[in-house]
Amino acid sequence: MSAGWTVREAAEQLDPPMDEARVRHLVEAFAFDPVGQRAAGRGRPVPEYARADLMRAHAAVTAVRAGLLLGVICPPLAS
Repeated sequence: MSAGWTVREAAEQLDPPMDEARVRHLVEAFAFDPVGQRAAGRGRPVPEYARADLMRAHAAVTAVRAGLLLGVICPPLAS
């Protein structure tokens, strides 16, 4: 088994769920380089990204979206 996930696999495995477009945004925002490629039938090879990197980025984004890091990495929002 590979140590990488394709964008589709990441979207299927991450919890809470994230659609493929958002996983692609994670890859772009964190500037992840592919760790390999996987044959995709007759089309072009599909890039794989490190599972650990995708999971850490997902955890960070999820924490920020849930407001868990307010005051830690940014000032609290005014009420």
